Amino acid sequence: MNRGFNFHDHTADITIECWAPTLKEAFVQAAIATLEVIVDTSSVDPKNAVDISVRGIDLNELLVEWIGQIIALIDIEFMFFSKFSIETITQNDEEYTLDGQVWGETIDLERHDARTEVKAMTYADLKIITEPERTTFWFTLDL
Repeated sequence: MNRGFNFHDHTADITIECWAPTLKEAFVQAAIATLEVIVDTSSVDPKNAVDISVRGIDLNELLVEWIGQIIALIDIEFMFFSKFSIETITQNDEEYTLDGQVWGETIDLERHDARTEVKAMTYADLKIITEPERTTFWFTLDL
């Protein structure tokens, strides 16, 4: 399979391994996997878009900021998300920038199968492996 994710047991938290053919698609898989911990994304209609722009000094920080912003938006916008896209990932001398969108809808606990609250993404076990035809992320979510 050229894109996807797996969950790995971790003491009180959850570690995610996700992969895709490109860096952008790996960021999308990381978002999908994170939301699958929180809610059954198949129950979330991607009808409203929210723009996201994050920065990081390296790819590790960029990933933490991307996932952190999505987790924060759940509370800020009172929305669950089920569709994600990355428009650009750019790098200059000082930082990386990611611009993307998330799509979802207002939280409705009668329709949405909520699972687990995620407090944050951590730097624990964070690895980014870039190969010519595959990018793999390993990261841990604080539950």
